[in-house]
Amino acid sequence: MRMTPQYFSAGKIIAENGDVRVYEFEGDLFLDKGVSHFLWARSSELREYKNQIKNYPKGNCLEIGLGLGISTKYILTCQRTKYLTTVEKNPDVIGVFFKLNPGGLDQHKIVLGNGVDFLITTEETFDFVFLDFYSLIDEDTLPEIALVVGLAKSKLNKKGKIIAWFDPFTPEEFVLPFFSLFEAVVGEGGAENGG
Repeated sequence: MRMTPQYFSAGKIIAENGDVRVYEFEGDLFLDKGVSHFLWARSSELREYKNQIKNYPKGNCLEIGLGLGISTKYILTCQRTKYLTTVEKNPDVIGVFFKLNPGGLDQHKIVLGNGVDFLITTEETFDFVFLDFYSLIDEDTLPEIALVVGLAKSKLNKKGKIIAWFDPFTPEEFVLPFFSLFEAVVGEGGAENGG
């Protein structure tokens, strides 16, 4: 028997756009996409983001994946962050973000598109890159994560850092392959994961 998530059954919709909704339940926000009520993000993940991102953001930053904008807001509060570009492929997620944050955020722009395409076409370089475009780490997502990490490394400034969201519930067989994506250094830039 499938359980209905409490945030969906007892929560209150506070923003929606297309098939994307944000529910508030017991002081927490939940991002829900589609009709399956699969949880994509929750505001209480801020603690995890802080632990993984630490104080690495600086200068010109890039984030791939928007979600609720929890990591976005955290990156923008880091003292050394000058500007943040966020790439998000789902226009409804962007629409919900602007409903929750009318007028957007200072020193921030959102680009509608795929992270791979953005990294291939942009001429910008970055001091910090945060990847959070997947909901879990497994045999299906690792190849795309590896591709994006490789492309992001080519866009790093000297001493730049790449951090990717690490799901603490990742099955053991995918932990080492995930972290090994961040061991190589390209050019003068650096790469590491904050998990």
